[in-house]
Amino acid sequence: MPLYQHSLLHTGASVWIWHLTETLNDIQRFLTDEDFDAICQLYHLPSRRLQKMATRLLLDKLDAPHRIDIQYDELGKPELKGIPGTVSISHSRAHIGLLYHPTRQAGLDLEEVSPRIMKIASRFLNPVEKLWIRKEQELADTTLVWSAKEALFKTIGGGGIHFAEDLRIHEPKFTDVDNGHGSAEYQGHKGHLHFDYHFKYLEGVLMVHTIAKD
Repeated sequence: MPLYQHSLLHTGASVWIWHLTETLNDIQRFLTDEDFDAICQLYHLPSRRLQKMATRLLLDKLDAPHRIDIQYDELGKPELKGIPGTVSISHSRAHIGLLYHPTRQAGLDLEEVSPRIMKIASRFLNPVEKLWIRKEQELADTTLVWSAKEALFKTIGGGGIHFAEDLRIHEPKFTDVDNGHGSAEYQGHKGHLHFDYHFKYLEGVLMVHTIAKD
């Protein structure tokens, strides 16, 4: 169970990333029989069962005085039952992550850097992003834009958001080769909103989280 905990003090968020290497039998030992059976009944694919079981265990990392469950609003955005704050969940093929912020809207996305993203780039890139994407780092930069927009979508919540027209990811500033941050904005039917985004390359996965500005 390789687990990486990142306390993102500069944003006030906490995020936990789990590299899923366990089998269902491995993870069952950490769950109650009730939770294990309920997840198995709701989800039939083994990969989905693993993701949901890992999410259940990551919720315990919030260290609340009582059990924390997730409920979903009418548009599918996750909410915590019993404590204030924002939760965001993301998973890639081999990783699952949970982000928590006690006071501000935030979103998390995990992406594997793959050439497949270039096949849909025209659907989410706009002229603002095309200006700063580097030719020599086109795949990495395009993946960063996609991941930041996925995190923004989760932060804002709801449907009707057009990734190319409504979301703008501005050029990042790199802290080092594996870390950086930047600003982003949404302008659409929900108004004009401003955000910060922060990213980090972990083992085989890009982690991006977005935070709404005050």
